[in-house]
Order: sequence, then structure tokens, then C-alpha cells
Amino acid sequence: MAIYSTGDGMKPQAQTDDDAWNRQAEAIFKQWAARAEITRRFSFEECQHLVCRGLDVDGEYFVMKVRDRNDWPRLQLIEAHRIGDPSLPFESQDGVIVDAYGAPIAYRLRLDDESTRNVPANAMMHIYEPENASALRSAPTLQHSILNVQDSIELLALEKHAVKANSDAANVITRDAEGLSGDDLASRLSGAADDDPTDPASLQRIIGGKTISLRPGEKFEAFESKRPSPTFMGFYDALLRDSSAGMLPYEFVSDPSKVGGAATRLVVAKADRRFSYRQMILIKRFLVPVWGYVIGNAIDRGLLAPKKGWNLVSWVTPRRVTVDAGREAQQNRADVETGLKTLSDHYAELGMDFREELERRAADAAAIVEAAERYGVPVSMLWKPSGTQVVAEQNDNSIG
Repeated sequence: MAIYSTGDGMKPQAQTDDDAWNRQAEAIFKQWAARAEITRRFSFEECQHLVCRGLDVDGEYFVMKVRDRNDWPRLQLIEAHRIGDPSLPFESQDGVIVDAYGAPIAYRLRLDDESTRNVPANAMMHIYEPENASALRSAPTLQHSILNVQDSIELLALEKHAVKANSDAANVITRDAEGLSGDDLASRLSGAADDDPTDPASLQRIIGGKTISLRPGEKFEAFESKRPSPTFMGFYDALLRDSSAGMLPYEFVSDPSKVGGAATRLVVAKADRRFSYRQMILIKRFLVPVWGYVIGNAIDRGLLAPKKGWNLVSWVTPRRVTVDAGREAQQNRADVETGLKTLSDHYAELGMDFREELERRAADAAAIVEAAERYGVPVSMLWKPSGTQVVAEQNDNSIG
């Protein structure tokens, strides 16, 4: 989930009507994002990944807006177990203090010494996927899978132990006890007789190529293990499928070998919808507030001029997952050429910044024209070279 939702990090695009201001704001944010976390251990892209993982493990994540010793804005990552009210359970609801309308006004942060302090709601970002309107906290996405995962681990460990125990037995002797009775039967079964050929010590002296002497009714056979059985593997597979229910499709996460054709496209489409929803949660509850915090600070410090709409921003998400990359790329080219899709939408689906790509294309085009003029060669020889076109131009030059 974290790899496909955040990838190498979602990138901001300022949305004012001043392109120069937008590029300057994005450059300031990029410089800040290199060490966004208060301990300076994590970049902003790594923070996105950690928060996305925390939503699946804990169901929610808290990020507090703080300042470092130089009064620069930083982020403090707070895991879900740090928000609570162990000593005064009636002053908050699971660590969330609300007003008369149910809106959070503060979060109770548990410190290492078991004391608490209240953090104003405007300084705390609570990132979670809401499931109902009355809930102030969120349960882990994996809540329904925990017992199944534990059972799967235990069953697999026991089955592995059984397979090892069965593998230890290479051969087996079976005997027919018919006709034996009394002391003779007891001594034969116990292997107490000195001349009993089924005694383990006697068997260890038997090597390949030797003739094994067996008593009447005994058979010497290679042992064939029945573990793990197809029934067990089907049961184990059912546990894994149930564990992934409500999250990503099992075929996408674990085993895509049993689906094909239209079913594969359906599975990928369902996974893509799930990634898109997680990206929306991260953008609305985490990324947009962080942009306002960092760019607002830059304006206050005089690093950026005040600009109408400075808080408006869009985010470039990672490249969307697809099953038909070649066919979709061809269709995208056709849509762009016919005007059914804009270049900005095309680059956004690829996880690229539209303005950065335009700058690169313009720089490449200028370099091609400059090189053609410097060496006196046609531009067509450097850009989209075609043998027929080059020959035609050479003939034209020779005629002239």
C-alpha cells in the first residue's frame, strides 16, 4: 500500500497565477523537504511513507507542527499509542478533547514519564480513513486480519515441523502379525530377540547392494510423506484470502497466477482505486496542511512575497499502476494529439511535473537548434532523423 500510494513521494505544484512565484515556492518547499522531520532523520517523502504504513498498522497517525532551535518549521511524527488519557479518562474521549459540537480542540499527548500535555488541534494533524461520523479515532485497517495472520503463522510452523519429522524417516518395515501369539508376538513387536532382523542396529549395518533378509509377512518399503497435503494448502490459502478481504485484492498482493484476461484488469483497477483513495486521504489531511505551514512561514520570513492564492496547491502522485502499459501509452498519445487529454493530465498520470517537463523539452529543443547551427547540419539529422529525408536534403544541397 505504501509503495504504490506514495512511491518516491508526492510532489507539490503551486496554483497561483504567477509562474515565477510558483517555481520559487516549490523550490523553497523542496529544500525544506530534504529534512522535514524534527530529528532530521527523515525527509518529507519518507514521512509520507511512514504515515501511510501507520494507517494500516495502527489505523491512524498523528503529525505535530513544531519548530526547531532555529525556529524553522518541522514535523514530529507521533504514533497512535502516544495519544490517550490514562489518568483522567473523563476529560477526553480516547485522548481527543472536543467542544460542544464534537469538534476536536486538543489532543492529549502521553509522554515517556506517563505524564500528559494537551496539544491544540490546529498544531496536530490527525491522519486516518473515517468509517463513521461519530468516531474520533480509527481502528487499524488490519484489524480483521490479525487473528487469521496469527493462525496462518502457527499452522505453517506446525506443518513445517511435521514435514521435517516425516522427512527424517527414509524407509519403513511393515509386518503381518497374523499367526503370531503369546510370548512370540510380544518379543517380535518389541524387537527383543537377538536375531530380529528389524532391530535398528541391524538395519544400520545394511548398506546398498546388500540383500535384506526379512521374516515372513514383513515388507521393506521407502517411506513417502503426505505432508503438506492439498487440503492443508487450500485451507492455508483460504486464511490468506480472508486476511486481505476489505483491503487490496489477494491476487494483486500475493498470487496473480490464477487470474487472467479481464479478471486481471479488474483486480488492477480495484487496487488502483484503493491507492487513489489512500492518496486522497494523505493529500487532504497531511500534505495540504504541511504546504500551508511551510509556505506561510516562508512568507512571514520574507523569503516569499505575499500572493493571492498562496495556499492553493495540487500534488503530483506516483505513476498509476497498470496492466497494459504499452497499449495505454499508445492510447494516451492518441488522446493528447487529438486534444481529448491535456499534457498536464498526461504527465500527472506518469508521476511527472508538467512545468518541469516543459522546461526540459524547451532546453532540449534549444540545444538541438544550437548544435545544428554550430556544425552546419540540418535539424532533422539531430531530431527525428530519417534516411529518406536526409538523402533528399543532401540532393537539394548538391543541386543548389
